[in-house]
Amino acid sequence: MEKQSFKILFQRTFSGYKFSSSRSGHPSYTNLSIYAFGLSGLWTGVGSGVLPFKVLQVLESQNVELFGYELDKNGALGVISLVGLLIAALMQYGSGALSDRDARIGNRLPYLLIGGLGLAIMTVFLGTAATFISLLSVMLAMQVFGNFAQGPANALIIDHVEPSARGEASGVLNLWRLLGAGIITVIVLQFMARYDPSEANEWLWYSIFLMIAVLIISVLWTVISARPAKGYFFPSIKNISPHSKKKHLQSPHSSPTKLPITRGYVAFLVAMAFSIAAMSSMQIYALFFLQDVVGLENPADGADLLVVVIVLSAGVTVLPTGLLADRIGRTKLFAIAGGAGATASFLLLFAKSIGPVISIGILIGIAVGLFMTLTWTVANDLVRKNSAARELGYTSVATLVGAAAARLAGIGVDELNDLSENLGYKAILIFAAITFMLASTILIHVIRNPSNRA
Repeated sequence: MEKQSFKILFQRTFSGYKFSSSRSGHPSYTNLSIYAFGLSGLWTGVGSGVLPFKVLQVLESQNVELFGYELDKNGALGVISLVGLLIAALMQYGSGALSDRDARIGNRLPYLLIGGLGLAIMTVFLGTAATFISLLSVMLAMQVFGNFAQGPANALIIDHVEPSARGEASGVLNLWRLLGAGIITVIVLQFMARYDPSEANEWLWYSIFLMIAVLIISVLWTVISARPAKGYFFPSIKNISPHSKKKHLQSPHSSPTKLPITRGYVAFLVAMAFSIAAMSSMQIYALFFLQDVVGLENPADGADLLVVVIVLSAGVTVLPTGLLADRIGRTKLFAIAGGAGATASFLLLFAKSIGPVISIGILIGIAVGLFMTLTWTVANDLVRKNSAARELGYTSVATLVGAAAARLAGIGVDELNDLSENLGYKAILIFAAITFMLASTILIHVIRNPSNRA
């Protein structure tokens, strides 16, 4: 029976499959999701591989102050990331809401295409940024275009996949997201390990052009494969016609798009913010943790290996998680996710060499795979179809809050490290353990109280 279930999942993942009678054309889960390979690969490659090196390069040539406080490497990295996430939240919500206003087939695809190509162009300028202001400006422009694409793309699963299969579809989406993040980041870290601003600057450009090429290919793949068989490819962003709107509102599954979000969804967003804070705090400072705590002379090599282990562990977790989420429910899986994340964070407090860190990375990967698939599945359960992209846009706000907490902690990490050797890293790991448990506890409560849902 289980063998048959995984066979069906494989077919739905990679073959054409009729998801919903409301749509023309039947793209596979992969066709709907592969855009995430390029987007995730670029953002993770930049955030983990390129941006830390650019920040160090900028700090060597100038002092960076914020409100009279001189930023160190962790603080400067956190500020750039935080401001970018604010733009990301606004853009995802705005573009998602615009795409909801047109009910015609293919209404999400123009945003994905324009945003993806714009992001590719803006990424080129990352290589030329030489000051803190120019680096910040480029990252903000990248966020504008990248999230113009991401907001409407968030609703592709709701548009095409039946509710009973959204766990599976979320698993496939997160598989491609993880593969993009892992493969591209591993290659970029290998390139950047050879990078030197004066003697080997070409490795930075190799990284940038690789990320751009993968982004363009993956976005075009989803746009072309998911394009409508009939109807307009570039729909209007104006309100739909009165006739269409009347028909739309008469649907038994419809609800007015301006209804406030439910209490259950608000609780879900709070829990998602906690999970993002936990995962982000472990990702953002990994390179510096390996350098300062583990003592690696070339932390990029260690980070490369750690990324491989985490991505492989998460990758083998996401598909079974999606399948099990549809079959046995979400609560037990969330309990496992919170326990795994908290345990991994606690164990890292005692890691002093690369071997134990890599071993713990397996547990981190399992926690990441569980949280990524389960949170996106629950998000798709809670939002309303008529305003799916707009309501899913609120997840970018949760991401902003969670990531902001992790990034602002960078200033505290530097301060605590000055008080006592590596005290800041110990504090961020305790913070991650607590937030993993809080996230899973709240999410279990949301699932067990369906009366709070839409």
